[in-house]
Amino acid sequence: MTIPAASRRTLAAAVAGVLGAAAALGCGFVRDAKQVIDTATILGDFADRLGQAQELTYTAEYSVSGGDPVTLVRQPPNSAFVGRSGTFIVTREAILVCGTHNGATSCQRIPGAGQLDPSAAGPLAGVVGAGFIPPELALGLVTAAALVPGATVTESERRIGGEDSLCADVKGAGNAAQPGEQALQDFSVCVTETGVLAAFNGTSTTGERASIELHSVRATADATAFHPPAGAAIVDVTALPSGR
Repeated sequence: MTIPAASRRTLAAAVAGVLGAAAALGCGFVRDAKQVIDTATILGDFADRLGQAQELTYTAEYSVSGGDPVTLVRQPPNSAFVGRSGTFIVTREAILVCGTHNGATSCQRIPGAGQLDPSAAGPLAGVVGAGFIPPELALGLVTAAALVPGATVTESERRIGGEDSLCADVKGAGNAAQPGEQALQDFSVCVTETGVLAAFNGTSTTGERASIELHSVRATADATAFHPPAGAAIVDVTALPSGR
């Protein structure tokens, strides 16, 4: 999922629109507008932090509630998500989904500039598990929640994976969801000072949960993570495999 980082300029423009509407509609709307502005300002800072990490080189190890641990290796523009059952690789040249079955390792490859977009969510979950939230998805959720009517946010500080992290606890993020639509209702997100995703916990409108937490992070990346495993059979495909 490729989502441009939300900047304060973008949120400022949205806030300006809210203020204009507030002036036209009166005092009651002003109170609602102030809540939207406060939420947008706080979440805008988090979106900025997460956006910064898209330019960082690092290796982060995550624990996943109810699932296997996941290692994220990033050296822009390359990313590799490594789980126990396989690896999901995104590079400038291709996307590769690699796994081992019956003792044989193989990779399905889509040639061309790779990127994480919504179509990659299922295949990524199929490799590392449905409970893992990649930073790109966390960024999208933070950006989307910034202007949801009725959403509220509180901030706190935590020490996660040896890193000082700022956390936002968001309530009512699913208020804009249509009836029957699955969306995150409440979530918390924590980001390190450098912008690395430190933790994410979410509950959907249907009661499903996802939770990850940073175990450790280092400012290096093993370039071999962006290549198929040695001896793997490579099969070019036109579409990513479906998730679990």
